[in-house]
Amino acid sequence: MTTIDDKIWHLQHCPLFSGVSEEELKDLEHITVMVKLKPQERILSAHQEERAIWLIKEGMVSLTYGDAEGKDATVMLLSAGDLFGALEQGGEEEMDAYGEHVVALKPTVLCRMTQQQMDSLLHKHPDMAYRVTKFSWQRIARLQQRLADIMTKSVRQRLAILLLNLAGEYGDERDGIHSLGLTITHDDLARLVGSSREMVSKVLSDFRQLGWIHSSRKTIELLDRSALAAIAETPGA
Repeated sequence: MTTIDDKIWHLQHCPLFSGVSEEELKDLEHITVMVKLKPQERILSAHQEERAIWLIKEGMVSLTYGDAEGKDATVMLLSAGDLFGALEQGGEEEMDAYGEHVVALKPTVLCRMTQQQMDSLLHKHPDMAYRVTKFSWQRIARLQQRLADIMTKSVRQRLAILLLNLAGEYGDERDGIHSLGLTITHDDLARLVGSSREMVSKVLSDFRQLGWIHSSRKTIELLDRSALAAIAETPGA
């Protein structure tokens, strides 16, 4: 049985690269640098000089953009197998694919490579290039769905949907109670649902009083998923 070192093993078990050849994995391992993050630790800003691409090996981060007026919007949460960073460029004026803030929401391990290294890797391995292209289209679909939710659903609906999705994808279950399994603030939740911190805090308080959730400084527990699901599916709730 072929011995694969720790980094290659983790890359092999990353959803994006599951099933690729050992040669492709070794080429990827050769150009990546591992970076470990603690919860709420930031790693980059839009103003870094060297453009890089980051692959999430394990854990979870929030990707947030800011505008000239100082307003932030969390575009999405990213987890194992996701890519972020300098994924695109256009002539001399490169599209800034960096988030203003990339923050770990739980213990996270990243693989870092330069954009030039990634371009060379994808040129050498067309199958891997197809995987990255497919990933990009899936991300666009996720963004479109999030935009549709913001435009058509109430804050209560959007927050209920978000809590259910976070618990389903990343949470832990014990005795029928689902916790989010990550460190997330009211500011994070507000950015994700496209609302204010004050409004999100009010809705969470309503959910607590109704006995649907329990929250602490570290996480949120879902006590009544059925009630949250009913709110999520009720137009104008």
